Amino acid sequence: MGKRLLHFIVYSNFFIAACALALTIETFCLLQLSSSLYWYLLLIFLCTVFLYSLHYFVKSTKDKIGSRLEWCRKNRRNLLIIILLSLLLIIGGIIFHFHSIFEKNGHFNYRNFAWFIIIPLLALGYSYPLNPWNKKSLRQIGWLKMASLSFIWSFTTVVLPVLMHPSSTSLSADNDVIILFIHRFLFIAALSLLFNINDYEEDKKDDIKTIAVLIGPLKSLRYGKWLMTVLNVATAFLLLYYFKLFKPVYIVALSLPVVLLFLLYQRFSALKDEAIFAIRYDGLMIVKALLLIFALLID
Repeated sequence: MGKRLLHFIVYSNFFIAACALALTIETFCLLQLSSSLYWYLLLIFLCTVFLYSLHYFVKSTKDKIGSRLEWCRKNRRNLLIIILLSLLLIIGGIIFHFHSIFEKNGHFNYRNFAWFIIIPLLALGYSYPLNPWNKKSLRQIGWLKMASLSFIWSFTTVVLPVLMHPSSTSLSADNDVIILFIHRFLFIAALSLLFNINDYEEDKKDDIKTIAVLIGPLKSLRYGKWLMTVLNVATAFLLLYYFKLFKPVYIVALSLPVVLLFLLYQRFSALKDEAIFAIRYDGLMIVKALLLIFALLID
């Protein structure tokens, strides 16, 4: 029963949506965004459920194997219900919060409207070929697989809520936002590399030239362990400096996830049960967010 529940939470994509939600709340706390943006937290959760569920719903129709895809095939109707329900809730949420999202000072906010078109298209483009001149999705272009995923996650959990803020007038060039974006991007990239290593056989078969396919999984782990650790240490230090967080509680909150990240590389193992793999590796996003949120609350 416990294993079935774990599979449902992960494979229904509620877990990965909770990861996105946790990182966005971390952004809200660090940048002190107002509670008037609470609708964004609802949408980031629902949109993550919808996009990931749609991705695996389509992928499960193809000739591929894996514990997640087997679950999707056996629970196809339930996954379809999740997709439709999340889509309806997204539409309902946008309608209900229409004035907060698309109106500013009594006028229609075309900038927010543009972002509501661009970002979903970019997110869909990760899984589906939207370019009529190129039959590949972003994830099928090896060098873009990790970069595009890291960008989408970092932009939607850091930059987009700032742009959606009522007081925002243009693309913010604030140092705090830029540093947090870089920090988030490199953290997601470090996790993405681990997932690319786990997907080595599938990507090699599909001729997707990721770093893991080009140099091999062992070298990817060996070099990635040190490169990603150094980069994340550097951005953690920048975060401490720009946000003036030089207190022991913040140093621990930002250092511990880097140590855990290093250990994930050091003790990496490809697992047949993709739910356990996701909990172990994606779960670091929730751990990281909760540590910093807790530090901010007790300070």
